[in-house]
Amino acid sequence: MFSVVVIAGLSLLLFMISMLSYSRLREIKLLFISLSFLVFFIKAILFLYINNRNLIIMDLLIIAFLYIAAAKK
Repeated sequence: MFSVVVIAGLSLLLFMISMLSYSRLREIKLLFISLSFLVFFIKAILFLYINNRNLIIMDLLIIAFLYIAAAKK
């Protein structure tokens, strides 16, 4: 339970930092990175309340956003 709270806090912090960077630079890669941190945060919050281990689809979204950010020129 403690690790889920830590992950939620860190992902929210990283989301805010990456969105601030995106707002300054307007680079689409940063937007996808921000979205992946947002999905991490949502997943942690859902895990706290639902406690469902079938949240693997959220991991798929995170991997997809990070892949798009890395593949973007």
